Amino acid sequence: MEKFLKIEELSNPNNMAMPKLHAHPYYEIYFLFEGKRSFFFDKSLCAVEAPVLLVVPPYTMHKTEGGAFRRVNVYVTPNALDDFQRELLTSLSLSVIKLTPEQEAELLSVLRRESDASLSAPHFAEIQTAKFSYFMLLLSEIEKGIAPHNRKGEELAPLVSAAVHYLNQNYASDVTLDELCHALFTSKQTLIYNFKKHLDFSPMQYLLKLRLTKVKELLVTTSESIESIADQTGFSSGNYLTLIFKQKEGLSPSQYRKENKAFFHG
Repeated sequence: MEKFLKIEELSNPNNMAMPKLHAHPYYEIYFLFEGKRSFFFDKSLCAVEAPVLLVVPPYTMHKTEGGAFRRVNVYVTPNALDDFQRELLTSLSLSVIKLTPEQEAELLSVLRRESDASLSAPHFAEIQTAKFSYFMLLLSEIEKGIAPHNRKGEELAPLVSAAVHYLNQNYASDVTLDELCHALFTSKQTLIYNFKKHLDFSPMQYLLKLRLTKVKELLVTTSESIESIADQTGFSSGNYLTLIFKQKEGLSPSQYRKENKAFFHG
């Protein structure tokens, strides 16, 4: 698979919720320049207001929802980055960066240049690469002025945050809802209610999505067997992992590895 770089602008005048928690094998730079959104990633639920920029690294589960908005997203695979760009995005990963009006205008002016050019236009790929390089240079200047403690979003509600942390630490084990509730000293009803209220999915849905995300990451960053990956991610066997993976992703783990490994290895 070739290196991947996409710059996409989207406007929506209505409420819009991402249909499900998801992750992908490339960086997402989410640049909100109008509106307010709620953004879940890592262990944080961030209430963000434009102008703001968020950096989501590969294989990080996230979703967004809220009212009318306008944003530009930049999607880029690790193998499309040079060392400077890779270090910058690593530094800013899982960051919430509040922009000044001047920074917003400057970044937008770069990303919107030649925005009406079609994929078939002469030198389209080269223009996109040049825009991205300039964008990253501007972002590096912004990064210098950001204090580390100003980069993170607000934590989730305490109970949900504790549950997410527990699942992130124990997804490779045979975690049950009963065990999770016992560890958190809460009832099933209370935990499920709070997950649905704050994140719009259940604890066990989160756990399965987390496991599948870890499977995808291991598939493209290692050469380990399906059986070994199943053992590391909480699935009872390689065959069961393959069955669930096909049901949820529409292709086998081996097919996913073949199609996406090049994102990390040029």
